[in-house]
Amino acid sequence: MTRGARPRILCALWAAVLITALAASGPVAAASSPAGRWAGEVETPDGKKAEIHLVLDQKDSAWNGSLEDPMLGSAPVTNLKVTGTSISFKFQPQGAPFAVNFSGSYVAGDDRVTGTFSLQGSSRFVKFKRVGAPAAGAAVTAAPADASAAAPADTSQSTTVRTKHPYRLAVTGRVGWWASLHSVKDESYTMNNLTAAAPAFDGAVKWFLMDGFSVYVRGVRGGQNMTDDAERLAVYAGNGLTADSYLTLDGFELGVTGYLGNKLMPRSHFNPYISGGAGRYNWELTTAGRGTEPVTIEQAPVEGTNLGGWFGLGTEYAINSHMALDFEWAWRFYLTRDTTTWRDSEDVWGNSLAWAMSAGLTYGF
Repeated sequence: MTRGARPRILCALWAAVLITALAASGPVAAASSPAGRWAGEVETPDGKKAEIHLVLDQKDSAWNGSLEDPMLGSAPVTNLKVTGTSISFKFQPQGAPFAVNFSGSYVAGDDRVTGTFSLQGSSRFVKFKRVGAPAAGAAVTAAPADASAAAPADTSQSTTVRTKHPYRLAVTGRVGWWASLHSVKDESYTMNNLTAAAPAFDGAVKWFLMDGFSVYVRGVRGGQNMTDDAERLAVYAGNGLTADSYLTLDGFELGVTGYLGNKLMPRSHFNPYISGGAGRYNWELTTAGRGTEPVTIEQAPVEGTNLGGWFGLGTEYAINSHMALDFEWAWRFYLTRDTTTWRDSEDVWGNSLAWAMSAGLTYGF
């Protein structure tokens, strides 16, 4: 193998809503309903601590709630949705220009509520602890046998996290450098093993099913140059192969990306990922550059439409809440071999491989 005024508003807003766990004053029985009063504390962007109470109440199967702050008072939450395992709502303090979104879960066995407050691309992980006994009417489950003494609150998990993709739709444009990858046996070079590195371009439309996973459709314009080794090229001179020949590899691709940043580095602007997929490519080996006459084998042009694919590793780097730089390294393969069209081409023409290094920019809507 070879080769501004906004900061004060935001701080006041976060001070009204962002929280992490407080210790309960004594043992509390686990409840199977999130109804009741919850408390927490978190460090706001200006470095101060803010405490707030979340109050949830259920009457006749309808839920309502509020957030209470000692300084700002109480304000109702809106769009409150509560299921057996999840809780979500919006909260907008009086005078604040933006609403804060909360999305989280309720774990009955541990009697806790956790989730994330999000505001314009920035987010905070929160962990609520119940204050006092469960609300009247809430079904109570047996507390664990060893829960005779309550553990002190663990505030070490109050951590700032970033929502990596505060949008669903994004577009990406990239430039690449496709280095040639050859598999040579007994120093016998096929035309595929005489390729050389060349630039490439691609553009993609991405749909984020969740913060850490996306699917995308991508158009690719790429290819491979040819070696300038005259001795090796001479073997295929009769086919029209020259140092100016070019292997066009253009197509459309469907791929998926799994992002690892929320697990590996939740507070970082970097967001490592793995990506892979498959595509359909129109390819052609030409005599003197893209768009010129094709090279032939058995008097038939070396061209076709075939499948291919790739697998790669990369990372994003967030510039702001809607833009990110993208860097990727990938292995690409193209099923260009065809022993039906060229019956005796096994030692002349095969599948094509490349290492692809790319850099670009993603913009989320």
